[in-house]
Amino acid sequence: MEPLYKPTKSIRDYFDGFAHEFSYSSKEDKLAEIANCVYHGYDFFDELNEQCVEHPDRTKTICGTISNYIGMIRGVGFNPIDKYVSDDKINLKQLVKLFQDEIRNLYRFPLAQNPYFADVRNYYDELIKRHYVDADEKMQLWCGPTPLDRIPISEEEVLSMNPWGSSLEYVDPIRGGSTIYDDNAQCVLKCDEAYISEHNRNNDAEYKYRIQKWPKPFMGNPLTAKVVLLSLNPGFKDWQKRVLAKALTIYYREAIFKHLVEQSGLKAVSMFCPNEKPGDLDITYLEAHTLVDNYWYDMIEKFRNAAGIPKSDEVFDPLYTQLSVIEYIGYASKNYRDLAKGRILPSQYFSRMLIQHLTMNRKTVFVVVRAEVQWRKLLGERIWNKLEQEDRLIVGRKIRRQSLTATGLGENEFRRLVNLLK
Repeated sequence: MEPLYKPTKSIRDYFDGFAHEFSYSSKEDKLAEIANCVYHGYDFFDELNEQCVEHPDRTKTICGTISNYIGMIRGVGFNPIDKYVSDDKINLKQLVKLFQDEIRNLYRFPLAQNPYFADVRNYYDELIKRHYVDADEKMQLWCGPTPLDRIPISEEEVLSMNPWGSSLEYVDPIRGGSTIYDDNAQCVLKCDEAYISEHNRNNDAEYKYRIQKWPKPFMGNPLTAKVVLLSLNPGFKDWQKRVLAKALTIYYREAIFKHLVEQSGLKAVSMFCPNEKPGDLDITYLEAHTLVDNYWYDMIEKFRNAAGIPKSDEVFDPLYTQLSVIEYIGYASKNYRDLAKGRILPSQYFSRMLIQHLTMNRKTVFVVVRAEVQWRKLLGERIWNKLEQEDRLIVGRKIRRQSLTATGLGENEFRRLVNLLK
């Protein structure tokens, strides 16, 4: 299966120096195209290695070009990696890995703004000034990825880059609260569309992503929650389509739709609609919401009962505001299957950036209730290890059905969660 995003030119156009014969566009434009491919899962190493094996005389030039790109990403004028390259202290494989790691950590996509990359110049300016550093340490600092705590990600940047936050970023979304499900809608992000379409073409109905309903990458608000649950993807039941689209009055449908949009934009107050009645109708928005979307509600209520946390009559129950969910993939399906060839959706890279922001700037505790292997790979060892070291990571037991009980989390981890939320 071919990668969905490939370079449009030959490999030499990007990596064989910046000589006149390959100057069809600027270095900045070439770097942006390379970054877009890497961001979408393309790996340049095999092609570059093949070039170096077939034409050993090009190796230095290719490595020097990659070093130049790394300097551009970091925003430095003087780039000591050049010396490590010229002295053969870093090989092609190490250099390509560093280059692609920096792109994944620093590239700002899908809402690419100027600059294309997070600004880390201050960190490298300080390194340049540190004359009295051990040579091995200096090489480790320069030839390793930028430390996560040196990558600035403000809440403003998170909100501005959130691809879920604007209906303009969707292909053909449901545009009003008169319905929650539309057979003709394509509630899929433009940056994810190629991947989702490929997956849906190649899988049976039970594994297809149901883009006719609004996605749920988040429940509640991860930016304000004390505890964030990391799950796999929303489930899909055919009966919910009928109930949500036809059975509820428009007052409830509009409230649920508004809540879904607020959640996607990281602006929701709670995991569920408010505990208020629309006029003289019999049930509250909360009751209507949890009647037709009961999965997380039932799980949280089971946790509440086991933990002995009283239920509140407030508009927003405190337990629903202290908890939030981030899904590994935000689109619903009856059953889950990984994307082909381990592909990662652009929207998943945003989730990683969001979690990185929370890891570095908040005291958020994360509970991996499902898909530990996938989450660990997506977040990377540096984020995962930091959360573990700071005692901010609870990993559920590997059982078939996720839960927030002592059975699902283990007795000690369940008690930790109770103490956090009581």
